[in-house]
Amino acid sequence: MQSWTLLTAVLLGLACCTVSADANGQSGYMDVSSFARVGTTTFKGSKLGVFEIDGVRVAEPRVAFQSSCSAVKFSWVYKKYQLTLPIRIDANSRRSLKDSSKKVDRVSIIGLNVKADRGLSSRQSGLSVMVKVKNSGRRADLVFLCSSFRRCQHLRNELVSNPSDIGRALQFEALGRVGSIPVRFGVRSSANLPRLSCNRHRWIVFQRRVDGSLSFAQNWDSYVKGFGNPSSNYWMGLDRLSEMTKTGEKNGSPLTSRCRLRIEVQSFRGGRYRAEFRMFQVLGPEQQYRLRVGLQVGRSVLGNGFQAHNEMRFSTFDRDHDTWKHSCSRKFGYGGWWFSRCHSLNLNGAYATDRKITNNPTYNSFYLHRKFVPMQRTLMKLKC
Repeated sequence: MQSWTLLTAVLLGLACCTVSADANGQSGYMDVSSFARVGTTTFKGSKLGVFEIDGVRVAEPRVAFQSSCSAVKFSWVYKKYQLTLPIRIDANSRRSLKDSSKKVDRVSIIGLNVKADRGLSSRQSGLSVMVKVKNSGRRADLVFLCSSFRRCQHLRNELVSNPSDIGRALQFEALGRVGSIPVRFGVRSSANLPRLSCNRHRWIVFQRRVDGSLSFAQNWDSYVKGFGNPSSNYWMGLDRLSEMTKTGEKNGSPLTSRCRLRIEVQSFRGGRYRAEFRMFQVLGPEQQYRLRVGLQVGRSVLGNGFQAHNEMRFSTFDRDHDTWKHSCSRKFGYGGWWFSRCHSLNLNGAYATDRKITNNPTYNSFYLHRKFVPMQRTLMKLKC
């Protein structure tokens, strides 16, 4: 069973408030303080209260963070960037310290509310937090939703350098069931947040083609906003690419992007090619999403082809920014790309399956061995 407990908190200097609701969004939980407290138990260093509910003794659930977190990614559901921390919910059977003859039974966890203090809100304006309970109440994901990629990156860096500060800023309220009785446990802090090992180097896919079922002959607005399915044919969107690869300034000069780029393609004949670049950046709309790539990691024909598009602005069939007197997009497949005059590599062109056109440079292809070779699969991804 999976359920979302959403904290509709926009942390603009205000403390968050929790709303008690069961998995179906209905109220009706009984506060654990209304039952008799019959003792305490210690579990993995945490002192937990033991309560007798309808003749059954149960201990308060213990919430503990795992030692890893995910890379920042974009949530299509909430239209924000998100960072996820895995949580373990310990509601194991224990014995009461005061009365060891009576066993403490397991609590069935249904939901988990989260509460953040003012300190976190002052550092992370526009942040919201939610919890996804899974694995029959034994695991959960704490999800931070950020207004920008950089804010989530800053939060991730803070989690790595000062995990205890974030741990102290968060409190949890477990929602459980003992027999047929729904119970709301009190708000309490989690176990100490361990030093985290965030997977900040995970590759994030922003372009993928697996077949010809989705046309990439899209207009400017579509390429800016993004289209497709991240697990299939997909274009993330120029706005998000620009946001994720954006750099700051030092002494009035822009800093070099720390993002890397990797391109992987496969031809219809099964040939596989790969290229990687040490620096990758897409500038903002005022620069028509100009492309910047650094040196290759090693050398490849594919990389040489893409490097020829360095410093080119993005073009679509309805927004021409290439260096040719005509529209490269209109002449070569109506896809959006960093055309120059016009391309050595074009991975957003029309998808070719007809043998009569498989060697035509009009289509999804790159220049190899003095001719354009059409691609069956393409993948472009970055990590920052």
